[in-house]
Amino acid sequence: WYQRRVRETFQHYFIQINLSMGFVFTTLHWSAFLVQILFATVCVASGLFYITELIEEYSSISKQVFKWSQIVVAVSYVLLFLFEDTGVVHVLLGAAMVASAWLVLQQYPTIDMFSLPFVGLMVAMVLNHVTAYLFFRERFLSFSQIIGYFTVCVWLVPLQLILGLVAGENILPTTTGSRQNY
Repeated sequence: WYQRRVRETFQHYFIQINLSMGFVFTTLHWSAFLVQILFATVCVASGLFYITELIEEYSSISKQVFKWSQIVVAVSYVLLFLFEDTGVVHVLLGAAMVASAWLVLQQYPTIDMFSLPFVGLMVAMVLNHVTAYLFFRERFLSFSQIIGYFTVCVWLVPLQLILGLVAGENILPTTTGSRQNY
């Protein structure tokens, strides 16, 4: 009688634990997922902050890095056009983005956000996103190929120049610019 009672009690509690285990694990899973997203966001933010500090401290080196990354992106567009059949419009919009970024880089480290090259860069970046989305909607490629394309060809150059906006904060005024009376 005692063993039967212990077994029934154990089965009763085991069934209850088993039923509640789905809820607890699901809650644990989603709460851990939210904490991981929070940690990833903090890591990316601190990494971007560190990069902006490096750009601000070493503006001449960062200009060279920006220039070479623009060359890499331009060569990537040419290679994609020659070997991957990406289309003329897609490559021309990418080339327009790189050309606008090259014009913005000529002003570096004092980048004017309202200058025609910078506005052209932002417009070309948006159009490049749209054409890339339309391109990848029609073709079935792996996620790593798509994210690799977006990272190198779409996001790299505009993100560098947006992060490079902080480099002009510590530039001393010169006498070559226009004089303003205060």
